[in-house]
Amino acid sequence: MLLVITPHFMRETVKRITDPDEIWKIVPVIRSAWGMEDMSSLVKDVVAAMRFHGGIVLGAYDGDRMVGMHFSFPGYRKGRVYLYSHMTGVVDERKYSGIGYALKMEQARIAREMGYSLIAWTFDPAMSLNAYFNLHKLGAIARTYLPNFYGTMEDRINRGMKTDRLVAEWYIGGGQEFRSRGYTIENMEDGRPARKPVTGGEDTIGLAIPTDFAALKERDRTEAVAWRQYIGSTLSSLFNQGYVAVDFGKEPVTHYILTKTDELGENIFRD
Repeated sequence: MLLVITPHFMRETVKRITDPDEIWKIVPVIRSAWGMEDMSSLVKDVVAAMRFHGGIVLGAYDGDRMVGMHFSFPGYRKGRVYLYSHMTGVVDERKYSGIGYALKMEQARIAREMGYSLIAWTFDPAMSLNAYFNLHKLGAIARTYLPNFYGTMEDRINRGMKTDRLVAEWYIGGGQEFRSRGYTIENMEDGRPARKPVTGGEDTIGLAIPTDFAALKERDRTEAVAWRQYIGSTLSSLFNQGYVAVDFGKEPVTHYILTKTDELGENIFRD
C-alpha cells in the first residue's frame, strides 16, 4: 500500500517515487530551487556525498590525466547492507586495457577493509563483453532480471532501447564459488545462437546470446529488440526455476552458464 503524506496545511501531496521515468521530473525542480543551470556540478556533489557517507570513489590515472573512474555507495535491502557499485568507466580510447579490472580489484580491497562482504551492480544482459567480465573474470553471479530498470535513457549506448538489467552479486568475503560442470547450450542452431525455447531440466545448462549486441542494434533494430525480449523472458523463466548465472563462456558461441543451487540463501534483490 502506498503511503501518501499530506499535512493539514498543504494542498500538495508527498509520495515516494518508484517509477524510473518519474525521476526526470526532479531535474527542473533542482534547477529552480538551486538556480542550477549546469547539471554537471550535481554529479560532482552527489559523488562527493556518496564518498563521505560510506561509499568509495576511485580514479585511474595516466600521469595527471584520469582515464578511468569508479564510484559506489551503501545499499540496503531486506535487512542487509551491501555496497552498490553504480559506475565503473574508462575513457573510450583506453577501454579493454585492464583499467576497469584494476578499478574493480581496488574497489573490492577497500570494501573488505570497510566491512562489506557483498558488492552489487546492474549490467545489460544482452552485452556479452560485460557478462564475460562480470561473471567470468570477476566471479560474480546473477539471479535477478529487472525489466526496464532505468526507464528511458538518452545516452549513446542505451538510447531507444528498454533498459533491462541483471543484478550482479559479487561475494568478496569468500565462501561463494561455483565451477561450471558439463552442460549443453540449449539454443544453438547451425552453430549460432537461436531464439529457441529453453526449458531447463538439467542441473547446469548454457544459454547462447549474440556476440556483439551493439553491432546488431546498429544493423537490425527489429532483430535486436527480438533478442532483448527473448533473453529477458528466458532468463526470467530460468531464474524462477532456481537457476543462477554463475559463469559466461565464449566458445563455441557466447553463452551464459546457469546452474541450480541452494547455497546462496535469500535473494534480497527480488521483489
